[in-house]
Amino acid sequence: MIDIYICEDNPSHLSLFEEYISKFILIDNLDMKVVLNTSDPYSLLNHVLQSENQSVFFLDIDLQSDINGLQLAQKIRQLKPRCFIIFITSHSEMSFLTFQYKVEALDFIIKDTPEHIMFKIHECLLDIEQKSISLNNNISPSFTVKLGDRYIMMDYDDILFFETSSNIHKVVLHGKKRLLEFSGHLKDIEAQLDPRFYRCHRSYLINTDNISEINFDTLTVHMIGGELCPISVRQKKGFKKFSHPDFS
Repeated sequence: MIDIYICEDNPSHLSLFEEYISKFILIDNLDMKVVLNTSDPYSLLNHVLQSENQSVFFLDIDLQSDINGLQLAQKIRQLKPRCFIIFITSHSEMSFLTFQYKVEALDFIIKDTPEHIMFKIHECLLDIEQKSISLNNNISPSFTVKLGDRYIMMDYDDILFFETSSNIHKVVLHGKKRLLEFSGHLKDIEAQLDPRFYRCHRSYLINTDNISEINFDTLTVHMIGGELCPISVRQKKGFKKFSHPDFS
């Protein structure tokens, strides 16, 4: 059973979101249950302390409290490292702060039309269901890319490397199946990723899990799929911390 929590300061929105979620749980026969809908972030935290189930959190950002939804998500993540967090908010301009707060949100739903919100909630619930029944319930961490009004989630496992773009203040994400250019800086991206990602060059941040070969003579890293990344002389020694025999 997956426990679902909703924290929203607007009573009508709180009721509406619970109605949508309960409807889809029934229609799709999902092994989920709304266990709490509240406007009080502290009530939610107290409830979470008593729960041992896999959990999903739908959170507003502006909660009219001394902590906002992002701060609440940080506290939740400490208590439930493998939970799912979805923000539903009117503040689209605050989406970038999810990276700063390192909460690894599954999605960021903008409050526009009821139809859009309902569709996105349904999409999230189905995505969670699939992730939860995956092998050994191994939920892969993911990185969110913002492209205009769209938010694209990419599992760390599917990311090869990040590269500084020739376009100013842009970064290119090289994935196993897609290429995405978005606004950002490598140093900010590096700060939110886990240790598998290594800054091998000032313009490259690579996923060491997806390295196929390292050539220290040519100072290049061969990634799965054939793409090459340069290694700076200063960063060459850093590869010694990786245990793969080809990295020594």
